[in-house]
Amino acid sequence: MHTLVIYDGTGYIISQMNGDVREPIGLPFLWIEVPEKKRLVSVDVSVTPNVPIFEDVPLTEIEQLRLETAQGNAELFEMVLLLTGGVA
Repeated sequence: MHTLVIYDGTGYIISQMNGDVREPIGLPFLWIEVPEKKRLVSVDVSVTPNVPIFEDVPLTEIEQLRLETAQGNAELFEMVLLLTGGVA
């Protein structure tokens, strides 16, 4: 989805809008597509044209717990294989 980003001269995000919005007059802005699992944090104004700076969206608590559980299950499975001589 196209997002209109309005920012200041330092790259600080002032506003992000989606949908049918009017482009500002006299303010720096970009139309961007935010990649999946990323979020916009600022705009790099040191280059021309200015470019958006993204970072990964952090995992939610549930996603982190699922990852830890999967890792624990994999380690447990490896230990069972070692103890049983490779027969699970």
